[in-house]
Amino acid sequence: MMPLWSGSKPMTQNSDTSAGGAFGLRRFATWVEFAAAFLMGLVTLLAFGSAVMRYAFSAPIPDSHDIGRLALGVAIFWGVATVNYTGTHISVDLLYEMLGKTWRRAMDFISTLLVLLSFAVLTVMMSKNAQDVFATGEHSYDLRFQIWPAYWLMVIGAGLATLTTALRLWLIVKDETPHAHEDHHEGEPALAVEE
Repeated sequence: MMPLWSGSKPMTQNSDTSAGGAFGLRRFATWVEFAAAFLMGLVTLLAFGSAVMRYAFSAPIPDSHDIGRLALGVAIFWGVATVNYTGTHISVDLLYEMLGKTWRRAMDFISTLLVLLSFAVLTVMMSKNAQDVFATGEHSYDLRFQIWPAYWLMVIGAGLATLTTALRLWLIVKDETPHAHEDHHEGEPALAVEE
C-alpha cells in the first residue's frame, strides 16, 4: 500500500486519523520507520563499501558482515513494530474482499490475535537468546566488540511489535481501527446519494 499524505504527516490506509494516532503512536511509528530506514541504508552502504574495498584494495572493512547482519536484525524488528500497528503487511485479499464488514472485522481480529501470540513467544525466546549472548560474552570476529547490545535492541523491537499488536487488537475490538478495504477513510465525509 502506498503511503498517503495528510498535510505533512505520512499516513497509510490503515492509520487511525485521530490527532497523533492512538496514544500518540503515529509520531512514534514515524520515528521508528525513519530509524529502520537509516539502518537499512547503513547496511547497504556497508555492503557496497566492503565489496569495493575487498575487490579493489584486497582489504574489506573489518567486521562489515557482523555489523551488517546485526543492524539488519535491529531494522527488521523495529520496522515490524510499526507494521504490526498500522496493519500494512503484504497480504492477499481475495477472500477478504468478498466478505462483509462483520466478517472482515472477525478476520482482522483472528489474524491480529495470531500475530500477537507469535510475537509474544518470539520475544520471550529472543530474550533468552540475548541473555545467552550476554552471558557467554560473544564478540565480533575482527574488532572483538561485544554484540549483546544489538541482540537486546532486537528483543526491544520484538517487544514493541508485541505491544503495538496488542494495541491494534484492542482497537479492532473497539471497532476504532480503519480497515484497508473500506471505501472511504475515517474523518472524510462519505458520499451520500440524495434522492
